[in-house]
Amino acid sequence: MFAPQSSKFSIIKRISNFILAVLIVIICVNLWLMHTKNAYEWYSLESEQLGRSLASQAARMLAGPLSSGDTTSIENYVNTIETDSFVKGTSLFDANGKVIKSFNEDYSVIEQFRVLNEPPLIFVEDIVFDNRTIGYVKLLLDRDGIIAHHEAFNQNQLIQTILAMVLTGFCAAIVTRLFYKFRENYWLHQRENKSE
Repeated sequence: MFAPQSSKFSIIKRISNFILAVLIVIICVNLWLMHTKNAYEWYSLESEQLGRSLASQAARMLAGPLSSGDTTSIENYVNTIETDSFVKGTSLFDANGKVIKSFNEDYSVIEQFRVLNEPPLIFVEDIVFDNRTIGYVKLLLDRDGIIAHHEAFNQNQLIQTILAMVLTGFCAAIVTRLFYKFRENYWLHQRENKSE
């Protein structure tokens, strides 16, 4: 009496499980693609914001010493700027673009293009004092350092996403099992009531 109904239910159950498995795979692939796209956008945004922020801060710090020609203060400020782990080199220019001082000259922009074939992260900011431009500061950022920092953050985020998906899968399995146990107990109870 219950055989045709249970076989129909078994087929429906298998089809629904297959559809659910396909949906889970699609969601996982979609999450991975979104994660990869967001990671690249975050890297571009972070490196741009970091470079602009460091260059702006350096220009404000160097405005006073550059206007007064205080070379000791300029070198102290540049040393402070270059303590940042992402700064590879700093160059100072006067208002006409002539090099005043170039620090950390072992980092070559031309070498970066020629050997590594990667555009360097260069940020230039006007040095303004009393509403007039008295020079420029150029910062070269360490692309490898920023990428390593970004990849570490990205890896942590990916691990958290995977753990959340695994935890969600376990919760779904437990809820599904409880549902089927409850349904089975309900049917057994209904059959017992009918047999009485």
